[in-house]
Amino acid sequence: GVDKIKGIGVGAPNGNYYSGTIEFAPNLPWKGVIPLAAMIEQKLGIPTALTNDANAAAVGEMTYGVARGMKDFIMITLGTGVGSGIVVNGQMVYGHDGFAGELGHIIVRHENGRVCGCGRKGCLEAYCSATGVARTTREILSSRSDNSLLRSIPANQITSKDVYDAAVQNDAIAQEIFNYTGTLLGEAFADFVAFSSPEAIVLFGGLAKSGDYIMNPIQKALDNAVLPIYKGKTKLLVS
Repeated sequence: GVDKIKGIGVGAPNGNYYSGTIEFAPNLPWKGVIPLAAMIEQKLGIPTALTNDANAAAVGEMTYGVARGMKDFIMITLGTGVGSGIVVNGQMVYGHDGFAGELGHIIVRHENGRVCGCGRKGCLEAYCSATGVARTTREILSSRSDNSLLRSIPANQITSKDVYDAAVQNDAIAQEIFNYTGTLLGEAFADFVAFSSPEAIVLFGGLAKSGDYIMNPIQKALDNAVLPIYKGKTKLLVS
């Protein structure tokens, strides 16, 4: 029964480990500040801890996954958004307010950047999340006339999985989309490496399962953009 449960852990977008709240999450329908940990405790009477979903993924990876034994790595989650969990000297980096490590919201396009769900323009998330990939696809298909398997799908229904399926069938536009997305990620990762010199960057989420289509351009861009003192020192891993 419930009396055997010692505690509940929640990983959620824009989750704050210090306060147990979800705050102004751009990819959730809830608005404002939601005291979710307190709400669960009140409802179930079980101690509840809450953190950012990418931080939770990093803790899991460090405990059970490919980051076991590592003290310095960065977890990148590629889903509806782009999340990140940063581990330095074996400790999660939370910052003074609990919100450190929103690497999906670094600006990667300063000129005519896409509007991100957070309200700013040009964020990495607007280009390299699963929704960003679908957006890139719609932009390319609407601006060009090349043949593509993706044209058989209604534009507003295209997903990153559709792009992967087309890439596997040697669709040139689909492969170009992965190259574009991977290049942006690799260039951003080069900046992340300069920040904390991680032993590895670990990718998690649907896009990370796209194999060489996404990993090769990431690795190439990372190698080209990273400072020479870091070259070849950070592994690129999939959860």
